Amino acid sequence: MGPSPAPDWPALAVVGLGGAVGTSLRAGLAELIGPSPSGLPWATATANLVGALLLGLILGQFAAPGRQTGRHRLIRLGLGTGLMGALTTYSTLISETLHLIDQGRAALGAAYLLGSLVAGLALAGLGLRLSGLLDRSRHAGPTDSVGGGSARPEPT
Repeated sequence: MGPSPAPDWPALAVVGLGGAVGTSLRAGLAELIGPSPSGLPWATATANLVGALLLGLILGQFAAPGRQTGRHRLIRLGLGTGLMGALTTYSTLISETLHLIDQGRAALGAAYLLGSLVAGLALAGLGLRLSGLLDRSRHAGPTDSVGGGSARPEPT
């Protein structure tokens, strides 16, 4: 085996910084929302669903072809891997699901787990779609954005 490559210190730094901010946001969200009288873990659900939507937007903007190197890569790593990775918490989702099941609330636990996964995937897809729409509106010509025309040239 050859020597291992040198650490990518800028990437490690932005992931760590994003992770610290994401963890703080999740803790603040949990404090803000607090425990639910229904027993449904709303703070975790909110963090995971907002994080899924934002991760879709981030990936759409910073992982698209032509945007996978340099500062785009560092932004994607800091916001996606660091911030969203720390804000979302699927290990807590599983733990809370098991806790609901242990309390004899298996149906609520199953609904929480499946609902979180399905809604998370849908919101991540929506984030990707919104990212595409943002790109199109940013690259549209002046008449395209005002007149509602297409950014594609007209066939001749």
